[in-house]
Amino acid sequence: MEAVKDEERLLRLRVLEEKICDPLSVGNVDGLLDTVTALVCDCYYPAIRRMKNVEAYTSRYEEFASEVVNLRMKAADFDLIKVIGRGAFGEVQLVRHKSTRHVYAMKLLSKVEMIKRSDSTFFWEERHIMAHANSEWILKLHFAFQDQKYLYMVMDYMPGGDLVSLMSNYDIPEKWAKFYTMEIVLALDVIHGMGFVHRDVKPDNMLIDKYGHLKLADFGTCMRMGPDGLVRASNAVGTPDYISPEVLQSQNGEGVYGRECDWWAVGIFLYEMLIGDPPFYADSLVGTYGKIMDHRNSLQFPDDVEISKEAKSLIRGLLTDRVKRLGRNDVAEIKQHPFFKNDQWSFENLRDAVPPVVPELSSDDDTRNFDDIEKSDALDESFPEPKAFVGNHLPFVGFTYNGDYQICGGRKKAADVVDTISNNHINNAGSEAILHLEKLLERERDSRRKLEDTQVMLCAQLEELSQRESRTKKIAADTDKELVLLKRDLKEIQRKAEIEADCRRNAEFNYSDVKRRLEEELNKRAKEMSHLQIYNDKINVLEKELNEMREKLKQESEAAAKSRKQAAELSAAQAAAAAMSDGTVASLRAQRDVLERDCSNLSEELGTVKADKQRMEATLAETTSRLTAAQTELERSTTRINQIINDNRQLSERISSLEKECASMAHDLKASQHMYQQEVRAHQETQRSQLVSNQEANLELVKALQVKLNGEKAARHRAECHTQDKERQMSMLSVDYRQMQQRLQKLQGEHRQESEK
Repeated sequence: MEAVKDEERLLRLRVLEEKICDPLSVGNVDGLLDTVTALVCDCYYPAIRRMKNVEAYTSRYEEFASEVVNLRMKAADFDLIKVIGRGAFGEVQLVRHKSTRHVYAMKLLSKVEMIKRSDSTFFWEERHIMAHANSEWILKLHFAFQDQKYLYMVMDYMPGGDLVSLMSNYDIPEKWAKFYTMEIVLALDVIHGMGFVHRDVKPDNMLIDKYGHLKLADFGTCMRMGPDGLVRASNAVGTPDYISPEVLQSQNGEGVYGRECDWWAVGIFLYEMLIGDPPFYADSLVGTYGKIMDHRNSLQFPDDVEISKEAKSLIRGLLTDRVKRLGRNDVAEIKQHPFFKNDQWSFENLRDAVPPVVPELSSDDDTRNFDDIEKSDALDESFPEPKAFVGNHLPFVGFTYNGDYQICGGRKKAADVVDTISNNHINNAGSEAILHLEKLLERERDSRRKLEDTQVMLCAQLEELSQRESRTKKIAADTDKELVLLKRDLKEIQRKAEIEADCRRNAEFNYSDVKRRLEEELNKRAKEMSHLQIYNDKINVLEKELNEMREKLKQESEAAAKSRKQAAELSAAQAAAAAMSDGTVASLRAQRDVLERDCSNLSEELGTVKADKQRMEATLAETTSRLTAAQTELERSTTRINQIINDNRQLSERISSLEKECASMAHDLKASQHMYQQEVRAHQETQRSQLVSNQEANLELVKALQVKLNGEKAARHRAECHTQDKERQMSMLSVDYRQMQQRLQKLQGEHRQESEK
């Protein structure tokens, strides 16, 4: 090929070549190829191809456009594994590349849906940030391509899911919150360093990789900052719970704000991790926005959650007016906050630290941390056939991106350009000089060829060394991964050991408590046994005294009988001994009365003692049962929660059954009362109709009715008693049910405390 002799034109061509080869240029080679394929697609309709010029273009480039589509990356290069997400514009699929067998997350965006909406240019910022951020905190874009229906973005697969699932599965302690907040601060610093504001920072957009580290995603709301570091927007963008006051005010007109709106969302995120809910949550959207605008008064920290003063200080520093907000001037304001100071990690070594939670994965395509998404064809829509040229594919020209290869990446070497320019300066001083210079040029070319051969050999050696270095780096990376996993396992083992130690201490404490209660019950039982023995001894003494009194009474009765017999036999001396006999009999009767009263008192006292004995025996039995319950309480503690839940369900069913039975009994009672009233009325009518009958028939009829009435009264009384019994049972069951609920709540509270420990 003839060398270019126009130096100025050569420089212009070099600039053009640089623009074509520059992946950041809008005129790069991928964009030009997109233009060809887009125009062919938009012109490939019968109504449009009737135009002569369009037909000429499509006939010339149709085959080439088809080759471009087939030679470039396409959806057929991937195998679909599972759909892991779906949104308004498309869905996210887990795919595996057919050749490399690498697993990726592939995002599909429907061209039809994006053309329908006015805010459909978001994908340009998302593509740019993921393709060129080159940060370990930002989700990386490997490939971007398109067909007639979709835009495709092939990204890193984050098998750990998002932070929302992590927050729902764990109670986040402050140590964990510190770690994840530091990572999201570093991620936002990268976005701000590229000149963008994210505007939708929330746990849903924070993904967890296979090592447990965070990566920021979903850059569709990003907006490029102006030279003054501010953005100007006329609509509020973001999620209601995380939107800042200055962004919220932009919906009333043109809003002006900067990167500080992202730091507001970081404060919301930190509060939600520590408390469990966003700080300005309300039942309605208006209520949430009202609290956000009145954040000075509505920001509150609950008393039942322990939060360090450093965490409160950071949250207050982030959830304040934008002119006073931390991070407004520089991210160093946030990094230097005392909340992040600890002995375990810093912002410099955070990537090498072991995260609090490392996902447990069985393979590279493990999707256990993602919900199952049903297959849908709702977005499988094509552009309608136009009657005139519309250019539906033109807005997507330049979307194609390849992270591992750049077409036209090789350029003409600088030495060739220098030689060409030097040759242009050769004058025509003479043929000899020209021949001499040509010989010198030939020698230089021979030297250059030798140098090129040497360069090829050195490149081969360099390639071999690069391969060795790659293998060495891969081995080192695998070793680092194993080290990270071992550190994670060690951390997990230490955490489990701490949990086991806490459980052991709790078990020992429970054992000591049960042992102490058992000893108290034994001592109490011993005391009650001693009291019972005293009562038994007293009863024996009283029984002995009672027997003695009875024996004495018997003897006195026999003596009285003998005296009466002697009085009968000595009737002759009755007159003389009358006074003496009467006095003796009266005295004996008085003694007998006294003895009978003593006997009655002793009997009553004996009954009292026996009743006390029975109560003591009942108390002893109760104490024995309590002792048995105390001995078995430790064994039942592991199954108590499930048993209480089952009892709760059974009690609920029993209460429901009793309520139904009570309603049935009430219905029967009303029916009985109604029958009783009917019988009474019938009885009254019968009485009025039978007044003219004879008295005996009337009396017999009245007696029969009275008997029947008494039977109805008895039946009614039994029904009322039965109803009262059922109501009493229901009341007792309700009390038992409330007690069970209280015990269940108490056990759940203890279980949560144990889990937190």
